[in-house]
Amino acid sequence: MNQFVTEWNTWRDSRNSALATPFGWLSVSGLHWLDETTTWPDAPGTFTVDGGWVSVDLEPETKAGPAAATLDLMSRTAEAGSGTSRPSATSSASVPSDTTAMPMVREIPNAEARVEENGFSAKLPTGGSLQWFTVGNVLYELIDRAGRIGIRVRDSKSPLLGKFFEVPVFDPNPDFVFLGKFTPFETPQVHPINTAQDDLKVETPAVGVVSFTSEAGEVRLLATGNPATGLQLDFHDSTNGVSTPAWRTLDLGVPNQDGSLVVDFNRAVDYPFAFTAFATCPAPIAGNIVPFEVTAGERTPPFYFSEAGINVPFLFYVWWDEESAKVTRPWYARFGLDITLLNPNHDDIQQSLVGYDGVAMSGADATPLTRRARSRLVKVATEALTSRIPVVGIGAYAEFVITAQRELRESQGYDDGIEEEYAGSDGRLLIVMNNELAPKSAGFDVVHTDASGLLYVEMPYDIPLESDFDEIDEFDAAMQEDAPINSWEEFDYRMVSLIRQHR
Repeated sequence: MNQFVTEWNTWRDSRNSALATPFGWLSVSGLHWLDETTTWPDAPGTFTVDGGWVSVDLEPETKAGPAAATLDLMSRTAEAGSGTSRPSATSSASVPSDTTAMPMVREIPNAEARVEENGFSAKLPTGGSLQWFTVGNVLYELIDRAGRIGIRVRDSKSPLLGKFFEVPVFDPNPDFVFLGKFTPFETPQVHPINTAQDDLKVETPAVGVVSFTSEAGEVRLLATGNPATGLQLDFHDSTNGVSTPAWRTLDLGVPNQDGSLVVDFNRAVDYPFAFTAFATCPAPIAGNIVPFEVTAGERTPPFYFSEAGINVPFLFYVWWDEESAKVTRPWYARFGLDITLLNPNHDDIQQSLVGYDGVAMSGADATPLTRRARSRLVKVATEALTSRIPVVGIGAYAEFVITAQRELRESQGYDDGIEEEYAGSDGRLLIVMNNELAPKSAGFDVVHTDASGLLYVEMPYDIPLESDFDEIDEFDAAMQEDAPINSWEEFDYRMVSLIRQHR
């Protein structure tokens, strides 16, 4: 068991290190599909597609250079003594591929690259990727997906890279290691599949069946990749959308001569689409569903990059009034809050706070909570306080933040001399938060600060859910003017602003 955990920790460290490289998946900050002629704000020039070749005509004064993969192609031609009048190459290029979540490369035959007088040209086969050229700290990657050509932007100064610490994981568990068997097909079976881009469909070849026996019975899944260089297993399971992304992938390695191999779900990883909106990762082949909860391997990362920039990951324990929830949930995405909702009674999982920008817990009545749920909320609040993560307790659930702060301060040897807790005003909602936040900066009135450092805010119950404001600028202007908070929608906007200020 010790060796199993040690090897898993080594593998995990390698995975986190690979993600944190300057032009790795956490650097991806844009994706632009190309027409015959295409440019965009901040583009280094104008891109042209003609006869399968893609060219970029750089803007004046733009200083650019070929990336390492392009130089590799060009050097192969030079070694062959091509005698061409301009540097070029036609070769089999080793290029990064987003068909795998791990830092691997695969051979793309017949890739071509040229350096032009004022830019670069390249040509890729379907499915190819080429890290093409760089401008300062930005790398431009050429991709071809099902004949659709695009430019993916990688920025070594991406805010996601600066925020990254590690990918959250389930604890290693040998119960999720199975002895499997690979049965190859005589010829690969081509399957149409979806991708992480809603408007992009591709095809993938299944090379055989991986089977193993579990408590749920025999499991049979289609594998992709190559038996000689390494098999790959893309799969769904019932944790998807709850504690894991929409699907995950597993590197199976090379099977033994008798087809035997190890299926270790502890090494299941998130595809790049779990980190960025600009990945084109392939979905599993239809039917590749593991018939049990795979509570092993990587979980959903709380950090994500999209057109709106880096998200504000927020963990929210709440006992929802479903009618109110239908109105309020759309606000969060609009205000940039990437919220993970958990019911304290029903969602009995150990939730890591790594990567979250804040935690809140809200409920009008704590009576329905089980003892275990109460203990979980105190534990979560304690972890947030210890890690100096903003934590907010709303209504009856404020007691869990207060309890966590009292117990934490006592364990640290402090005697704050608080003999009576602040009860709040009649007819008003009590909100308690740690002093990592500065509520006055967002227009909240702090009605009490206790000796332990907790801040107390009150809100009237009788304000409407929705605001009269339509535009984000109106919400922001009201906050800047320190105007009264006249709706719960305005309250939520200001809470999101508080979290952003802290980050």
